[in-house]
Amino acid sequence: MTTSVDIASAPTADTPGTCLFVHTDKRSYVFGRPSEGTQRAFNTRRIGMGATEHVFLSGSLSWNQIGGLYGFVLTVGNSLEASKEQTAQLNSEREKKGLKLYGQTLNTALGIHGGDNLCHTLAACRPVILRQPITVSTFEHREDPRTETPTHVEPDWEDDGLRVWKVPVRRTRSSSPQKRRFSSPDNGDPSADEDIFKPVDGPSDPTLAKIMVEKAMFNGQLGRNGDVLIPKRLSLVKSTDTAFVRKDRNLTLYTGPFADAGAELPNPEDTLWVLPSKDDTIGQKGEVIHLKNTPLPRTTYSEISMSYVVKCHERRGKFNPGAAKKFGVKQQDFKLLTAGCAVEGTDGITVTPEMVLGDPQPGKGFIVADIESRDFLDAFMERPEWSSSELMSDIVSVYWILGSGMANDVRIQKFVQDHPKIKHIFCASDTCPNMIALAGPGELQTKLRRIDPERFTLLKYDNAVKGAAPEGPQVELGRIGYKTALMPRVAFQADKVAPFPNLLEAAQGVSDTILELARKAREETSDPEFLRRIEEDERDIPNRDAEIIPLGTGSSCPGKYRNVSATLIRVPGLGNYLLDCGEGTLGQIRRLFGDEETTNILRDLRCIAISHLHADHHLGTPSLIKAWYESTIDDGNAKLAISCIWRYRTLLEEVSQVEDIGFHRLRFVNCSPSGDLPVVTAEKMGHNNFGLASIKRIPVTHCWRSDAVQIELTSGLRIAYSGDCRPSDDFARECDGAHLLIHECTFDDDMGSHAKKKQHSTMQEALSVAQKMRARRTLLTHFSQRYVKSDSLKRNDANLGEVLMAFDHMRVRLGDFKKAAAFQPAIAQMLAETSEK
Repeated sequence: MTTSVDIASAPTADTPGTCLFVHTDKRSYVFGRPSEGTQRAFNTRRIGMGATEHVFLSGSLSWNQIGGLYGFVLTVGNSLEASKEQTAQLNSEREKKGLKLYGQTLNTALGIHGGDNLCHTLAACRPVILRQPITVSTFEHREDPRTETPTHVEPDWEDDGLRVWKVPVRRTRSSSPQKRRFSSPDNGDPSADEDIFKPVDGPSDPTLAKIMVEKAMFNGQLGRNGDVLIPKRLSLVKSTDTAFVRKDRNLTLYTGPFADAGAELPNPEDTLWVLPSKDDTIGQKGEVIHLKNTPLPRTTYSEISMSYVVKCHERRGKFNPGAAKKFGVKQQDFKLLTAGCAVEGTDGITVTPEMVLGDPQPGKGFIVADIESRDFLDAFMERPEWSSSELMSDIVSVYWILGSGMANDVRIQKFVQDHPKIKHIFCASDTCPNMIALAGPGELQTKLRRIDPERFTLLKYDNAVKGAAPEGPQVELGRIGYKTALMPRVAFQADKVAPFPNLLEAAQGVSDTILELARKAREETSDPEFLRRIEEDERDIPNRDAEIIPLGTGSSCPGKYRNVSATLIRVPGLGNYLLDCGEGTLGQIRRLFGDEETTNILRDLRCIAISHLHADHHLGTPSLIKAWYESTIDDGNAKLAISCIWRYRTLLEEVSQVEDIGFHRLRFVNCSPSGDLPVVTAEKMGHNNFGLASIKRIPVTHCWRSDAVQIELTSGLRIAYSGDCRPSDDFARECDGAHLLIHECTFDDDMGSHAKKKQHSTMQEALSVAQKMRARRTLLTHFSQRYVKSDSLKRNDANLGEVLMAFDHMRVRLGDFKKAAAFQPAIAQMLAETSEK
């Protein structure tokens, strides 16, 4: 069996986590931190996610560790659904021909392993991720057998591909982070359940969260009602049922006694709440408890960071045909011996595999050493695993996943020197170059810049290593694509490293025809008469210097060229406003602006509006809020407005129990349990109105509680944002005369029926909303990923005001729409030529 380890992602601006992809002949695994951007990293490397069977999360559980995991799991589930549909179609054709039918080849279950708060952090997303077509099993590791018994060397987990020892490392108590902060009365949530803000002593019991993840979120059945509990009298509850006692809104697992076990019941008529079996009838509304609406048991920050020792299984020795013949084994029985079976030789001798096989080959292995801060270093070095000759034998590499500035720590240097025969691979933000990890978008941006440099700037990157690491022939700096073959022979394949994108070559690849179109556009847009007409037409538009920056213009899942939904509005003198925040939004900002300007953008961030609960519109929010909080940590008066529905507020609150993301500094506007705050004005927001005169939410047709949003600034600028929806007359009427409309445009006009089925809009439908709204400027975004670079989308009507197609990392001022429009023919030609290559 061959086994290899591939660095699928290493720390860069848009792929902040280190992910190792371990592949055997039969199975695939992921180790490390599947942070935001992991899906795009895997796609760029053309690594198939669908075959992954287990994910082993390293480090201490936080959003950084799992921000990309949700999308990863959803993609694995989608791969499964697509495979099922394809197999069903092929089998239908084969059945007609009388041929043997195909079976399902993709894995249908995913195991997720990690330390304290694994289940809590996953379950925090239960309000927004429900009943996916993949089964998930969680393994929250809370035991440490080798601390009690250092000689205990049995694996903590194994299958037929790998053996895994989990190495939990406890933070030094003197340096433990302060306990979580809580909401204050100034948070604008007078109806909040105060009980959820009470402090607790440690990580909560994961039982309820585990059930929520495995039954309500990922139960292998798409669209089934699997997230409810039904009432049952105790006398009818069996020992095989999963049952809970309910007190107020809180649930506690019921552990007995049970009638079917012959036990005496204290109160047989008491009501318990159970997960329904196939024989149970689910009652009408009001007779069930929805797990998605049930609060999780309160938890607090984990003190544990998880590392791993991973080994392959021992491989049988090489078959010796000469020895087999000597024992009189028939040649046709050779394969039985190699399969581990005994056979009969001459004179009735029983020949066993050991008699004809060479010495077994020991299983090679590696270590994942995740140490995010020096608080964990001493405890890591004192672990008994490192002095165990049995566990350390046949370890060929250590992947050091480190916090910034730690690679040159003397304790790590000593560990490297003490293990000179092991390859040490350092994966940290300062030992890995901040290269453009996603080559496709980087090259496309470079070409766009040659056409229209005012709207498209070069992405920020640095191919040099900034930090120091131990030196020596056994040391490597982690690079995407670096591959280690473990079995059958060890090989370090540095030639597999992903090259730095050749942006100069990309720039030179723009044809003379396109450059001539761009030259004509520059000539047209610099004409004094052209500029005079713009000034006259736009004299009544406020904040013409406001900059609109699409950070994600694709739909459903991150694609090669388009990330998922997010649009940043920068208004000089007022602040910055973010409309939706899909996975990887923070990385997109860092890649476009660099570290220093990103800090300025975050400090000036005033409001994030989340339109609805589909994952591609909000999975980047917790990490972006935390980055905002860290940028404003010294300003005790800094607040950030969040416009969302109440269920999403609950998600953020539960995530904040695992790590301090700054929840206590958030102000939730348009957010109440009853959903009765469609419009909030500056007067209602109080002294800190975030530069907002009002913020309005308009219900639209898409999924449950989908809203379009209009933000009106104190300057008078009005921006209407559709989120995802079918064309809406209510939206057009409520936002009549908006200065800027940002509307979804998921499908081209030839897919109208598909748009209706998916509750999205076609291009012409989006333009019709712009016309009815009398929007002064329109930006179309949220394109289906089938339109790779939007080259298939065609604008059919140029008489509806100034309309632009959005691209990731485009920067266009509100007063420059007409200028930008002049360059669109050149851009369209470039996309057409690129797609033909």
